[in-house]
Amino acid sequence: MRIAVLGTGQVGSALAGKLAALRHDVVLGSRDPASARAQSVASAAGARVASYAEAAAHGEWLVNALPGEEAIGILSACAVDGKIMVDIANYNSAVDQPILIPIGEAIQAAFPKLRLVKALNSVSAHLMVDPVALGRPHSVFVASNDLSAKAEVVELLRSFGWQDIIDLGPLAEARAMEQLIPLWMALERRFGHPGFNLAVIREDGPAGGA
Repeated sequence: MRIAVLGTGQVGSALAGKLAALRHDVVLGSRDPASARAQSVASAAGARVASYAEAAAHGEWLVNALPGEEAIGILSACAVDGKIMVDIANYNSAVDQPILIPIGEAIQAAFPKLRLVKALNSVSAHLMVDPVALGRPHSVFVASNDLSAKAEVVELLRSFGWQDIIDLGPLAEARAMEQLIPLWMALERRFGHPGFNLAVIREDGPAGGA
């Protein structure tokens, strides 16, 4: 599958590398694709790098690994209609301020023909693509108004190794997912590293499904 990963930070590079390893045709989207950094990230991931617009034109799917504050402005110059987007974005300011406009819902409202699925936003980059690294069950959440797109994203997550995938329902539930970020940052400060995640323990067992 042709996938555009928008963003060349830790999240974008980790996702691009995993998708390329799974034999997807990946193009990274960058503000400055000719820069040494962008070229290095793409080379390490086994992917190509292009402008955001060029990457989006390539992708049947899009992965939004952009800062939440920048996402809508960048996407406005991209072809997104009808495509599935895995939205991993968080507001950088969410660490210090309450989230007033949820980014997943804001993107969906700006691009109503985009098939947006919120996922993976509350997990560190290395665990997004290698969930078994923790050595014990832990949870990932998904939310979307598009049931078919959500089912396809769940299958992608399973290909990454995720087992406990919790479907929270419509995209409005992504507000709760985005509100986890201040807690995640507090835990990282407490532990001194990002090697952790949340596990939802329930009466029917921790290894539920979507």
